[in-house]
Amino acid sequence: MIETYLLEALVAFNRYKTLSAAAENIHISQPALSRSMQKLEDILGVSLFDRSKNKITLNETGKMAASLAERILQEEEEMIHMVRNFDSSLHTISIGYSIPGPMYEIPSFINRLYPDMAISSDMQDEEMILKGLRNRRYNLIISTINHEDDDLISIPYGSERLYISLVPAHPAVTYKDQGLSFKDVNGETFLMSARVGVWEDIVREKMPDSRFLLQNDLDSLSEVVNSSSLASFATDLTIRLFRADENPSRIFIPFNDKEAVLSYYCIILKENEKKLDRWIRFLNGR
Repeated sequence: MIETYLLEALVAFNRYKTLSAAAENIHISQPALSRSMQKLEDILGVSLFDRSKNKITLNETGKMAASLAERILQEEEEMIHMVRNFDSSLHTISIGYSIPGPMYEIPSFINRLYPDMAISSDMQDEEMILKGLRNRRYNLIISTINHEDDDLISIPYGSERLYISLVPAHPAVTYKDQGLSFKDVNGETFLMSARVGVWEDIVREKMPDSRFLLQNDLDSLSEVVNSSSLASFATDLTIRLFRADENPSRIFIPFNDKEAVLSYYCIILKENEKKLDRWIRFLNGR
């Protein structure tokens, strides 16, 4: 059996090309690295290197072995992540989101249905949350894409409309009853959370002449918005959850563009159907 540290040594040498550089990057001495290379050759029963007086290089067999070693190490790392994710899933319901609004209400629903489980929430782009679902990092995801693969369960969760938040003195407030288009306010400067998922892509695309001042912390963003005359964003969901419409310093006007409405879906691996049965029945009964 080949020990992992021998594969790591071979991969490091292939990457850094010299014994000294490879030894430095994996934090061992150069003699220790040389001994590891010799031991690996002894185990495999082949020569991996071309050796001269002042130089050592991988031969063709060594290059092939280094490529295989790198693949094995990657698979080992993936195994570790999957096993840890599985163990975590026994005690935690982990949810990945591509859109922030549902993050503010879904955990409370889940907590009532599964009071003995911890809840973990994370937001990534669409590709990453689907990958996280498949490698068991997430038990379920909330996606704006209706994934309908054979191994997945897709249940409509809801939709959100984007609103612009303006001070009462802003000229565009006159459009309150009829709504606005992205084109109407293209060129405005907006205060925006740095974590709004797919909304950021949409507003940047539809308002290319606008500036977006990002805030990492939601509490800080709220304080800045309430003390500023700059425009910002909300959705019908966040307005309802946080009773934002009761804020006299802000007027909320919906965007009328079709891109301003996002539908989203709860996506679950079929293998988790039994575990999440209560949640699935809750969604289907809404």
